[in-house]
Amino acid sequence: MTDHVAQGGLAAVETENVEASRYTAAAERGDAPLLPSERLWGFWEFTYANSALAIATWAFLIGGAIGLFVGPKEGIAAIVIGNIIGVVLTALSTTPMSGRYGVEQFVALRSQFGYNGSRVVYVLAVVLLTMGWLAVLAMMFGRSIDGMMALSAGEAANPTGTKMIVAAVGAILLVCVVVAKGPTSIKFFNMVVSPALVLLMVVMLYIILSHHSLSELLALPALSPPFEDDTLNFIVAVEVNLAAGFSWWPYIGNLARLTKNERTAFWPNIVGIFGAAALGEIVGLLAAVALGESDPTIWMTRIAGPLIGIVALLFVAFANMTSMANILYTSIVGLRQVGTASVRSISWGMILFLFCLIPLGLVVFYPQMYDGFFIFLVWTSALNSALAGIGIVDYFFLRGQKLDMRSLHGPQENGHYRFWAGFNPIGLLALAVGCAVYVIVFNPQTLASLPAFKYLTASVPSCLAAGAVHYVLTRLFARGRGWGLYP
Repeated sequence: MTDHVAQGGLAAVETENVEASRYTAAAERGDAPLLPSERLWGFWEFTYANSALAIATWAFLIGGAIGLFVGPKEGIAAIVIGNIIGVVLTALSTTPMSGRYGVEQFVALRSQFGYNGSRVVYVLAVVLLTMGWLAVLAMMFGRSIDGMMALSAGEAANPTGTKMIVAAVGAILLVCVVVAKGPTSIKFFNMVVSPALVLLMVVMLYIILSHHSLSELLALPALSPPFEDDTLNFIVAVEVNLAAGFSWWPYIGNLARLTKNERTAFWPNIVGIFGAAALGEIVGLLAAVALGESDPTIWMTRIAGPLIGIVALLFVAFANMTSMANILYTSIVGLRQVGTASVRSISWGMILFLFCLIPLGLVVFYPQMYDGFFIFLVWTSALNSALAGIGIVDYFFLRGQKLDMRSLHGPQENGHYRFWAGFNPIGLLALAVGCAVYVIVFNPQTLASLPAFKYLTASVPSCLAAGAVHYVLTRLFARGRGWGLYP
């Protein structure tokens, strides 16, 4: 009798352990909110993760692009102003709710856009943009490897050749393997690579300053300013950096759900993403104006010499892989939430591979995409700045920082966040208005702008317009219809 009772108790404990294990796996992949005890990152660990995400060749490229419009003195000011505004607004719109509730970012978006509306946002903000980012980062990795091999052999690099493509494909496949092991492996990857990359930035800055004095660098002019109006050139530089700051919107919310609390979810973005990205951009800016070359895979070898150049290119290559791992993980976590039941039934490893097929195709068949990096970056801000405005208004001013977890994770067809057939027309209209305001004020394709752009930028009006429309229409119409569980 006692044995039977003991066996029954043991079976119950084993069942509980199995259920707990299943819950943990589901929570890590976004199917359930993460409990505080299940979260991996404290302040410095999240700072490392953010630094690893921010320090990539794109920071050097953005810095080099800034050098086209303004000289180093104005460029550094544009980097600091644009990035701090963009990062703060992006972090406010995503990380506090993820840090408080441990909720997946696109699950939380059901409270703003409805469960079907969040799918629309996911397609726009993640599928279209992240697949492009993965391809660009992989090509950056491939160019670094190609440059390193060419430097070692004393040959000329071929940025669009076979070596670049093979290395880029290998980077995507390797990142799939890393992300398939879950956030624990990403945490290890970040904590090893990130400090080394920060050190690399400091070393490259030191080498640049050893060749040119700071006063000489600050006195250098812009490489090829497109406008005669210096103020307009400066505001375009600020706008590029605003776009860089807002470009983190699709990713940092899902990274923040792995943090211990709201404070830990928010402040490391200022230290990690802003600090690391600004450092990388400043290095890229100074190198570009000093050498007349914005591509880091070229100027690193010129300014550092063969030996240090090889080491630098190797570190830069792996910097891109850390960024790829972070954005791929957050994207797949979101995809499992907004997808249909058939999508969620696909295994974690298989869905990772399927998601990467398009980036793999871009690397192989359209390597010229790399050259459109600058325009691609600025276009993303038309969407992300509007999303940030809606997120801040909805969570802080309309909901008082309160979300209903049962409604977010339960059946959606008749839930509180159903809105109208799963869409919140108010949120989607606000998003459209914000995007339209951006393009009217500043066209990223042609650089044409309204006179107001010189004083307001385009991202800030887009953010404010989307937030204002969402707030006013929600107060006027949503509450009366019982939409969205607004207090």
